[in-house]
Amino acid sequence: MQVTGTTSTGDQSTSYESTVTKSAEMGKDTFLQLLVNQLKNQDPLNPVDDKEFLAQMAQFSTLEQMQNLSETMETQIGDLAETMETAMQQNFDALVGINNNLVMQQNFQAMNLLGQDIVAVIEPEEGVEETVEGIVQNVAFKEGRVRITVGDRQLYMDEITQMEMNNTTQ
Repeated sequence: MQVTGTTSTGDQSTSYESTVTKSAEMGKDTFLQLLVNQLKNQDPLNPVDDKEFLAQMAQFSTLEQMQNLSETMETQIGDLAETMETAMQQNFDALVGINNNLVMQQNFQAMNLLGQDIVAVIEPEEGVEETVEGIVQNVAFKEGRVRITVGDRQLYMDEITQMEMNNTTQ
């Protein structure tokens, strides 16, 4: 007795083909549909080997675990990036606050020098030191720098490497 195999061209195989053509990647749903279609359309006289079926189930399980791991990693990477961005913004804000405080402190210190008789050592160029002596007549703030006027000289506070108050006893 001779038995001929039959193939189904019903809606299930058509929907599977459209799913495969719509997606360039095989996802776990596609893999599961393929497995189910294979089981539905198998030859009853020559069923799928148990070992082959178990291997396909193991592949499906591995695929699902890899996709879950990928989704978890994407979520964690997004969370990490957001946390780092927030931390960087907070650090930047803190540094701006510290800088503003230092500038204000330097401005107050310079204002306290008004009318004081000082001896200042400046380094206008690296390796060159110059001593300036006299009374601080003016304090100005220009382009983020503090400038004091001693006699006919204008000195920037960030160029002064040493400063002393003159002892004037009269």
